[in-house]
Amino acid sequence: MNSAGAAFRAMVEERGARLRELPFAKIKELANEPVENVVVGPRKGTIGTIVLALPSGGIQVVVQGFLKHRFMPGKSVAMNGFYKYPDETIAPMTSEEFWDFD
Repeated sequence: MNSAGAAFRAMVEERGARLRELPFAKIKELANEPVENVVVGPRKGTIGTIVLALPSGGIQVVVQGFLKHRFMPGKSVAMNGFYKYPDETIAPMTSEEFWDFD
């Protein structure tokens, strides 16, 4: 991956790490946050946060980023996600679970 792509992936991972530190109630409030526009070197992208309620009372949190390719059509995708519960416990998402968000 080129340096812009690596930097973008690091941005998405850092946002996921920050969200893990927030209290459950605060993360629930982020469900309708607007997408963030970012620029990494010469490339433009977006980073959005998806917060979905679970039947168990927990939430699924996915940070999803799209970075435009520089010279050809298309976008690179970076994702980070986890589950958080009212008792503040956290569980990871599996790689396969991200397929629902691309």
